[in-house]
Amino acid sequence: MARPIKKGIDYFPLDVDFLRDIKIRKVMRACGSAAPTILICLLGNIYRDEGYYMKWDEDTRFLVADDVGTSEASVDEVVKKSIQVGIFDSKLYDQHQILTSHGIQERYKKAAYQKSDSSIDKKYDLLNVNHIDNGVSNSGNPVNHAESTQSKVNESKEEESKVNNTSLSAPASRIQEEFAILWGMHPRKVGDQGVAFDTYKNDVLLGDITFDQVKTKIEAYKTQIELNGTQTTYIKTAGKWFTERCWNNEYDTTTPKVPKKPSARQEPIPKWAQPDYQAPAQERTPEQEARDKAQIEAALKKLKEGRDVNAS
Repeated sequence: MARPIKKGIDYFPLDVDFLRDIKIRKVMRACGSAAPTILICLLGNIYRDEGYYMKWDEDTRFLVADDVGTSEASVDEVVKKSIQVGIFDSKLYDQHQILTSHGIQERYKKAAYQKSDSSIDKKYDLLNVNHIDNGVSNSGNPVNHAESTQSKVNESKEEESKVNNTSLSAPASRIQEEFAILWGMHPRKVGDQGVAFDTYKNDVLLGDITFDQVKTKIEAYKTQIELNGTQTTYIKTAGKWFTERCWNNEYDTTTPKVPKKPSARQEPIPKWAQPDYQAPAQERTPEQEARDKAQIEAALKKLKEGRDVNAS
């Protein structure tokens, strides 16, 4: 009995900028940091088994969750978000409950060119070319096969380059120009511009911010610095301002109130020192009046006796 032909491939390419891909970042933003691990597991199953697609059902969801060590709900959430952002083709998922994409099928065809059968089922085919397998093996015609394969690879790269240049160059150039303006506006142009630009670009592409919003925030930050007389040492560098997404901060642009200087303290004038002061009348007892009268009479008597002595 002939050994069944393996449809899948033994490896698949993973771009070094995998985590910077806008679609991947959208899934991570929605589903958390475990999303890339789940996606890599899904891709591994697709390329290993059928090569270019995978049936998606409850059993498959359980196996992926078990491989990754997470819940089935988390895996299902990542799959739904991946379909929504275009990592997997939504039409084929709705019609046939499979996970595949144009990119997956294209990479499969490149990796499986030496297989005797690398055809793609017509009802799943997303490539805009009729793939006709002539059954000729690699060993039977190595030179022609290599030339044909190289030609196809070169044509594919050229087409991919054309697509990328057409769809990405315009917004990328615009975002680069916007970033240069914003960087020039910042009061302390210090830091890693590359990382700062990546942060700004990703948030713009995600639709979280716009050029005008960031421009307004930088102007508010500069106003706050001027009003408070902030020293340069305490001004956040442009690199940190962008990477920390400080356009989400609130800045106080109101003019600070100048406190009034306290007037010199004046001691109150006592009542007894005032010009119209009159001492309050004191009530005296009869004994006090008699004693005072006796003292006055004694003083007058002494005064009189002194005068008599001086006269003689």
